[in-house]
Amino acid sequence: MAEEKKTSKKAEKAEKSKDTKKKSKKNPFKSIASFFKSVKSEGKKVVWAKPKEVLRNTIIVIIVCTIVGVAIYGVDTVLSLGMKGIKSLADKESTSVSQDVDTTADGETTQEDTTAESTTEAAE
Repeated sequence: MAEEKKTSKKAEKAEKSKDTKKKSKKNPFKSIASFFKSVKSEGKKVVWAKPKEVLRNTIIVIIVCTIVGVAIYGVDTVLSLGMKGIKSLADKESTSVSQDVDTTADGETTQEDTTAESTTEAAE
């Protein structure tokens, strides 16, 4: 008798699962329609900002963006000028060997190494 109850319960569960499978196959158009109905109802619940608030917030955003843009431009300009200055100093102080060729009255040519002179002049 206990076995009959177990088997009958299993049979009932199997039938219910078959019924739920049939019910789960809904019409896709009904599902889509219910989705859009719920979207519409949620859209009605939204609290929209007043036009004055939107305009005020828009102006604030434009002003803040302008200030930040000018600040970034200023920092960029200062840094680029600094880098150009460092580069020009590096070019002036670089040691380059330049040889001056002098011709004397005798026709002899002499060469002078002016490397040390150019570096001391740049340092001053």
